[in-house]
Amino acid sequence: MAALLLLSPFAINNFAQGRNALGVGSTVIVVLLAFNAWWIKFRKRVPWTTTFLLAPMIIVFLNMAFQRQGIVGALWCYPAVLSFYFMLEERQAWIMNLLLVGVAAPAATTFLEPALGLRVIVTILAVSVFSAASIRVINNQQRRLRDLAVTDSLTGLYNRTLLDSSLNRALEQSFRSGSPTSLLLLDLDHFKSINDTYGHDVGDEVLAEVSVLLRRRLRASDQVFRMGGEEFLAILHHTDLSGAEQVGQELCDLVAISPIIPQRPVTISGGVATLHRGESWTEWLKRADECLYYAKGQGRNRIVAEAFRGVAESA
Repeated sequence: MAALLLLSPFAINNFAQGRNALGVGSTVIVVLLAFNAWWIKFRKRVPWTTTFLLAPMIIVFLNMAFQRQGIVGALWCYPAVLSFYFMLEERQAWIMNLLLVGVAAPAATTFLEPALGLRVIVTILAVSVFSAASIRVINNQQRRLRDLAVTDSLTGLYNRTLLDSSLNRALEQSFRSGSPTSLLLLDLDHFKSINDTYGHDVGDEVLAEVSVLLRRRLRASDQVFRMGGEEFLAILHHTDLSGAEQVGQELCDLVAISPIIPQRPVTISGGVATLHRGESWTEWLKRADECLYYAKGQGRNRIVAEAFRGVAESA
């Protein structure tokens, strides 16, 4: 939007000064900028025209400006370098800036005095390099902030921030592909007693160690959340009820045999529920929670799947 507002008067001035070719070029860029602004506002993403029309058109315009205006045209290279990094993905911005330098270098040596042309080329390269480094730092910081926002600091697992959207996405993917998806809801047994006996520092270590065991056993495609306190949730993609129950039991056994606290066994209980067509994720999660509650009532240190729970209750 800023580029649109700044460039529009220059497009008009080019026509007023009789520079019709530059006027047409700058007008096309203004129109594409306006389309970009509209698209981003209503579609919330950068349109394909930015990469395949706007950026190449800017490079063509810069070449024309070099030929007709000399050093005045060269000045437009600097905001163009910055605009590529703001409008495009990082890799695409590198490519477009390499193309820009490839056009600007011969134009600068042809239409400017040699000493001035060399300075223009070097400064364009410097602005491009510094811009690329700055954008890399900004992108890394944004990535870290996103990770901090969705990650539990103690366990390194996802927190509840992404839970709703992840469950909705799992639900949609399962319905669309027809592949089963299951929830595994886990809870540490007698965790309050651990905190009361050994202190909260040891309790935190237990949570961290159990989280390591969860990540070790589960697949990279599975999503694991710390729901809060001592409760964890795993979304098991492409996993039916029996498969999820087996995974849960293996985790249950793994935690039970791990020497997390010397002379004190640590165990978990869990509930398993496979997604049913037509249900919401809240209903799905509620069924897993009911199975977990049943596992706790049956003595803990066990995994209960919804099918087993139904048979046991009817007996």
